[in-house]
Amino acid sequence: MDYKVEVDVLLHDLGKIMNLQGLSLDSHNRCILIFDEKIVVNLELNEITGELILYSYVAAVPFEGKERIFEFLLESNFFWKDSKGATLSIDKQTQTIVMSYKFCLPLKDPEKFEDSLGFFVDNVESWAKRVESMALDAEVVAQENNANKLNKNEDRFR
Repeated sequence: MDYKVEVDVLLHDLGKIMNLQGLSLDSHNRCILIFDEKIVVNLELNEITGELILYSYVAAVPFEGKERIFEFLLESNFFWKDSKGATLSIDKQTQTIVMSYKFCLPLKDPEKFEDSLGFFVDNVESWAKRVESMALDAEVVAQENNANKLNKNEDRFR
């Protein structure tokens, strides 16, 4: 089976719905979609394995509280407990949290591709909000800790 043809048909049908003419894979078997001007979804076809990979950058790894966030990501990945079938990971080069999902081709039910893509986008958006909230909480705690240290140092010199 020609996986590129299958994915191009999926993208063509999706393009009709999204009012995007000529939506297809590029010469490197990639396609990039942007939702709500903020969520970038990359699609990459691996013709050798017959897999279509979706991935999206969720959020930058925060400086404060990253250990807590890493632990939370690992817990969420455990049997895909909170990642809803996707995988959460870290792109070390960009220090970014990435969500990915794999479709094995040929798809058994290609009509559901658009729903799966929408679910993926919603999942990315939800995780971006979670990470942002956790990062803000960690920043507040760090600021409070720094303020307490300053106060203790001032008290020593009085």
